[in-house]
Amino acid sequence: MKFKGRIARGPALIAVLAAMTVMLALYARAQAERLEALQNSVSASYERAFYETASLMSNIEVNLEKAQVTGSAPRRVKLLAQISRDAVSAQNSLSALPASLAAVSESLKFVNQTGDIAAVLVNRLSADGAFTNDDFALLARLHDSCVSLNNLIGGIVEDIEDGGRNPLAEAAGGAPVTVAERVGTEDIGIDYPELLYDGPFSDGRGDAVLKALSGDELTADQALQAARDFIGADRVAGAWITGEGAVPAPSYEISAYTDDGLLTLAVTKQGGQVVYMMVDGAAGEPAFSQASLIDMAASFLKSRGYPPVEVSYWTAFDGYLTVNFAAVQDGVLLYPDLVKVQMSMESGLPVGLEALNYLTNHTERRLQEPALSEERARALLNPLLSVGRARLCVIPLDGGEAMCYEFAAEADGVRYLIYIDAMTGEERNIYRVVEDENGQLVI
Repeated sequence: MKFKGRIARGPALIAVLAAMTVMLALYARAQAERLEALQNSVSASYERAFYETASLMSNIEVNLEKAQVTGSAPRRVKLLAQISRDAVSAQNSLSALPASLAAVSESLKFVNQTGDIAAVLVNRLSADGAFTNDDFALLARLHDSCVSLNNLIGGIVEDIEDGGRNPLAEAAGGAPVTVAERVGTEDIGIDYPELLYDGPFSDGRGDAVLKALSGDELTADQALQAARDFIGADRVAGAWITGEGAVPAPSYEISAYTDDGLLTLAVTKQGGQVVYMMVDGAAGEPAFSQASLIDMAASFLKSRGYPPVEVSYWTAFDGYLTVNFAAVQDGVLLYPDLVKVQMSMESGLPVGLEALNYLTNHTERRLQEPALSEERARALLNPLLSVGRARLCVIPLDGGEAMCYEFAAEADGVRYLIYIDAMTGEERNIYRVVEDENGQLVI
């Protein structure tokens, strides 16, 4: 009887075992999915920390270079202090990455040393200590090491962005995570559109009052007509008001169909000035040269009532050429009064504009005669530099503006722009010029 009972319970036992097998399989699958999600999360975290490190290391490289070139002790102190801060931030980012990666371990050692050295040099210079030839040689060695590390980091970045081997994902134990997946749908929090290129002093001063606004308040219909006129009425197939905004000034938001794509504009209620214009569309094959597009962009600004402007810098990207223009008064460049124009390289027509700095800062200025001659200002530059042309300009400061001599200089094949205050002789800023087939940039 016992034997028969065991036989009778057999099917039930098999069913229980089958159910347990299914449950174990489901549990294993759930655990595998959790592990995969964790690995992807870790990989994304690694990439975020790695990109932060890449950005900080790039800043350190540029500032190590500038610290050797500047002829101003206060400017050198500021650069070294920024290097020290960036080194601390890079330490924090690197500490979140797997130490097994050569780029991580070598970079961590570098930023530890560089941060300490920069802090020591800041303290010495702040106490009126002299900067010796040995100090310059030390900065040169640090810069060379930084360049080598950034080449290594850049190779990993290229692999990630090209969809190749991703050592960060491998370290996390999961499949490679693409850059698109990494950024997801993050809100980058831009209050108004920015074009693709920012040149020197492109941030302006950020005053709350838009000095260039004048005139009566426009109705919606008048703003719509102002947008049509600004684009070119013959280009507009249809236009309509999409809303209203208050940043940076009370404005009508307008959309317009053109052959170049859908244009979006903000037109101020006071005076009907266009704060920005941007395109939603893709440009085709370029049909115009960069030089001709720059000339056409300048002509466009003149036809729209802008004062004389001079091209500052430009860049070409994805079928569009973006040009930075600075207003000119009595031959003096006004960098606070920047306006950016984006041209379609296919049609040769303007499709983008950013005029916030211009509208914020443009006014007729009372320009003083420089207290320093060009020769005296030139003598204040680092003697290691090969110095070329100079011109007067006005640059924005945190607390106002300064008239400066802008010197174009070169050292070891690298080009710089250096700004010496024409009244005090203080070195106000220094930029490195980067030029390739896509245009000119400054960093």
